[in-house]
Amino acid sequence: SESCKPRSGAGSPCVICMLELARGDPVRFLPCLHVYHAACIDAWLLRSFTCPSCMEPVDAALLASYETH
Repeated sequence: SESCKPRSGAGSPCVICMLELARGDPVRFLPCLHVYHAACIDAWLLRSFTCPSCMEPVDAALLASYETH
């Protein structure tokens, strides 16, 4: 049923670019659990340290732990 679907993930749109998140796309989860294309949210967070969906502050120290090395 519709109520059993996850709030975000494959099949949901990335609210930044409005394109659907597809299985296999590089994605990034914020601490509030909203999910975006990695490239979209990385560019967003260079301008604003808030989630574009709920406006929850995103701690810059937490973001450092998301970087890939």
